[in-house]
Amino acid sequence: MVLKPFLGALAAIALLSACSSPPPPRPVAQAPAVPVTPPPAAPTGDGRVAAIRFDANSNVLTPMARAELGPVLDRLMANPNTPVRITSYSTREAMPLSRERTQAIRAALTDRGVSSSRIRVLNARPMANSDPDVVQVEVRGPASRAQTPRA
Repeated sequence: MVLKPFLGALAAIALLSACSSPPPPRPVAQAPAVPVTPPPAAPTGDGRVAAIRFDANSNVLTPMARAELGPVLDRLMANPNTPVRITSYSTREAMPLSRERTQAIRAALTDRGVSSSRIRVLNARPMANSDPDVVQVEVRGPASRAQTPRA
């Protein structure tokens, strides 16, 4: 009966190998989800995304900034249900000026007939590639049937 000692040795080896393996790693607790602020998008020139530049320490829309809003207004007027998001990126210390800038753009859009219910304002922390003197205006929603830009 050579088989009994062989089976006993095989069982002992299996038991030792099972006991010698390290325990499985403990699950790592996940940090709670933090809302992610979208990074600034590059201006598209077709009214989907515009980068509105302000003079340093100013909340006044320059003539160039108003011209940048033209394609955005065209797109919004051609699509009366499409929402728009105004996003500024600034530090906590510069947040009051940042809010004034987003409100200046909001006022310019509502003065031209865009319903305030379509406008969402987001004041976010700065991103690696964001400029504190630039406010992003992004028309959200499906591709528009925008007409040709104003002359």
